[in-house]
Amino acid sequence: MKLRRDIILFGAVAIAALVGGWWLLTKRPGVAIDTFANTYRQHEQASRPRLPPADAFRATVCASSPCVAIEAGGLSFIFGAGRGAAEGLRSLGLMHASIDAILLPDLTLSNTEGLSAIATASGALNRTEALKVYAPNGLVPVVDGANLMASAAPSVRLIAGAEGEDQGLSGRVVFDSGVVAVRSFGGQDRGASRVYRLDFEGKSMILAGCQSKAADVITAARGARTTGGVMLAGAPRLLDGKSACTDLGSVLSAARQGGLATLLVVPADPNPDVPNAIPAWTEVLGAENAAFARLGLPGATLDLTGLATPAPKPENP
Repeated sequence: MKLRRDIILFGAVAIAALVGGWWLLTKRPGVAIDTFANTYRQHEQASRPRLPPADAFRATVCASSPCVAIEAGGLSFIFGAGRGAAEGLRSLGLMHASIDAILLPDLTLSNTEGLSAIATASGALNRTEALKVYAPNGLVPVVDGANLMASAAPSVRLIAGAEGEDQGLSGRVVFDSGVVAVRSFGGQDRGASRVYRLDFEGKSMILAGCQSKAADVITAARGARTTGGVMLAGAPRLLDGKSACTDLGSVLSAARQGGLATLLVVPADPNPDVPNAIPAWTEVLGAENAAFARLGLPGATLDLTGLATPAPKPENP
């Protein structure tokens, strides 16, 4: 009995020492300052600009408004330039002086109001060459307006990028480094929306905006082998049947028909900043029984780096 009491007494003393030590450690002068300093250093490290690795092929949702940063073969692209895009890119360490191009699915305000902020942020990082923008017809006045808005601060000039000829079902080549190629599909008429496909090392990534047509997504995926996608979608169910965007069901159907192996669904309406939007979107997506798709909230990443590329399918005899 005495031995048992000794053990209990020893345990009680040990617990008291641990609790006392914890209290002294957390309540000592300056601990709050040290905690803040450590947290600040971690945040600063995470937001420090980093160049994309030469073998990377990934997309990161960078804001609740349209903004997706793509790193492919050492190159960097921005899909969508919504409000808060520049701040989101900075906070994720994805804003740097060597962005190769901005890809816009359409010329609506939601996709263009962040252009001037991106130009200013690029200028602050000592970028000197013009930043190319690709979009459907009607881009020039939008770019001119963004340049005018950014002229009050040191910024780079935005210019409309030169594009190749339309190749029908093969799309239009808008960018080709010899290693990474970017093609656009649809969006020929003024006010229409584009779908982009990025190709790198036998893999493809499909990028579709809020108003992109399902047929263009399917066409963009034709012939691709290992394919992932980042697609904005609307949810009429959450807005009493009203939505200006392609609804989630149509987006998932197009992704299935296109053979996409994995998909980030980016909420377009209501966006994640609206109270209770995230649980509602999670429930809506879960009801679609789409195991290959997940919710693309800010910071979410679709990574195709290192995925094996299957052999081409044999031609039908």
